[in-house]
Amino acid sequence: MKTNLLLLDTSKNMEPLIFSGFNLSNQQQRKLKISYVLDFNWMGSGAFIEPTGSNIDASLRVAEKTLRKDFEQARTEMQSIVAKYLELHPQNVPYELDVVENDRLSVVNKTIEEEKDVLLLMSNYNSYSGLDTGAINYPNIIDKVACPVLILPDDTPTAGINTYLYATAFHPEDFKAMRHLKELTEGLSQCSLTVFHNLESTNFESILKWTGFKTMTKESIEGFQLNFAHSHEKNVREGLKKYLEDEKPDVLVIMKETKGFLADLFSSSETHYVLTHFKRPVLVYHEENLK
Repeated sequence: MKTNLLLLDTSKNMEPLIFSGFNLSNQQQRKLKISYVLDFNWMGSGAFIEPTGSNIDASLRVAEKTLRKDFEQARTEMQSIVAKYLELHPQNVPYELDVVENDRLSVVNKTIEEEKDVLLLMSNYNSYSGLDTGAINYPNIIDKVACPVLILPDDTPTAGINTYLYATAFHPEDFKAMRHLKELTEGLSQCSLTVFHNLESTNFESILKWTGFKTMTKESIEGFQLNFAHSHEKNVREGLKKYLEDEKPDVLVIMKETKGFLADLFSSSETHYVLTHFKRPVLVYHEENLK
């Protein structure tokens, strides 16, 4: 059975994230693995907290003490939340819980090696964590893992995913990503896919490319209720923002390219805005993993 890996590194909003993991795994009929991971060796180096002047040592001690306490209680808390979920939803896919003292990328890579087909689930919080004592510099692994990543809002459980908005800049790997989307929805009905493009220019060449891409999509992608939408903003971020003011897709899908469209999205301040302001899951595919 294919696997969803829910990666946690904080007790913050653990319940809605675990509920989301079960909801999505049941919908997709994928095994759920929940791993609470912290790398105390790295934390002990002091590299994980931004300098805060003279109080850096005190801040470091408080932050590490808080995280260690959460780590030690993680399994018990996860078991309690899972029991609560199962009481409400008795029929579920297989699952397992794990508490690991290791770096997150190693845990993900090991899971991919063992399970092969993995969808990584993470919250927007554990991509951009922070404490009152200082900002925690967890290495961002979103663009380093060899699998798709679904970023989940951490404040409300995600019930399911039936409507997808795929933002494209006419990348050759888009069709592979969209076919993977179909695999995630295998057996479900009434799933729709809207392919979105921002036309920064409305000249003949731009319109012709968009028309051609729509034709190729219709010929290449089956099994969805297929729709198309476009905007005319200065960049794709502004186009998406305006589109999502009126439309409410369940998930926003983007391609992380080595160069080009959204290439710097996950190393810029725009990332935090996308993950925390759109208030919906964001599914990230990587160009290198689809070649």
